[in-house]
Amino acid sequence: MTTSHTGDIGDGPVATFRRFTGREGLIVIWILTVAVAFNFINLYPDVAVTDLVGNDYGMHLLATDLAVDSIARRQDFTDPWQSAIGMGHPLFHYYQHLPHVSVALVHVLTFRVFPIVDMVNWTSYLLLSLFPLSLYWSMRLFGFDQLSSAMGGLVASLTATNSLFGFGFGSYIDRGLYTQLWAMVLLPPALALGYRVLQGAHGYFWAALLLAATLMSHLLYGYMAFLTLGVLTFLQPGRLLNAKAIAEVMWRQWRRLIILFLLVAGATSYFLVNFLSTGHI
Repeated sequence: MTTSHTGDIGDGPVATFRRFTGREGLIVIWILTVAVAFNFINLYPDVAVTDLVGNDYGMHLLATDLAVDSIARRQDFTDPWQSAIGMGHPLFHYYQHLPHVSVALVHVLTFRVFPIVDMVNWTSYLLLSLFPLSLYWSMRLFGFDQLSSAMGGLVASLTATNSLFGFGFGSYIDRGLYTQLWAMVLLPPALALGYRVLQGAHGYFWAALLLAATLMSHLLYGYMAFLTLGVLTFLQPGRLLNAKAIAEVMWRQWRRLIILFLLVAGATSYFLVNFLSTGHI
């Protein structure tokens, strides 16, 4: 793949995009449409005929219903008591819960018109289907040209691992890894915005917001995001030929990474402090 020179890294995220004009623009639109339409058509029978998510589906429904009940009772919906598991268990005290809380809030705000079962099912369907757009947008933020980014989106849904519970339809349709699905969609743009901040662009707020959302959707993916950003600080431009210049650039990037980490840690401290203090690492 080749990168484009469509904007300075210090510009806002919108500066990395160009309007879909000319033949290339039409090709990009066609590629992304095919990628998303294929997912919509291919996955629709699983939503219309059966439940899209299997295995862990029941636990995620239970967790979402718990959040709904806490909101209705005007209790702390980020750390409710789950009485249906054994002798009782503070599920959200140890488990990432942004997906459950988000769906619960929408459920309550829409006056419970849509059943929780359908909302969990259809959000899974939409997230899986729209994942190519997440990857396209992220690659554009990283600086790739439109066509390369579109091809990345085209093959995004083909990524799979053999029984390793990674990216792939099997992890979400058969295994029901609902929170991991949210993190899978959030991870690419979180990395892209985080990388832009490391390179000197403004936008700490959005980078920290997406990194925090990734962390609270799946703790391991949040860890992977910061680990990846740390590795990216070692990728230096070829124009830096002496050790002093490289060290200065790396220090600036690590300083920005530390700021990002502190912002994310602050935003998620309500969960992380309790989680770490109980020794569940």
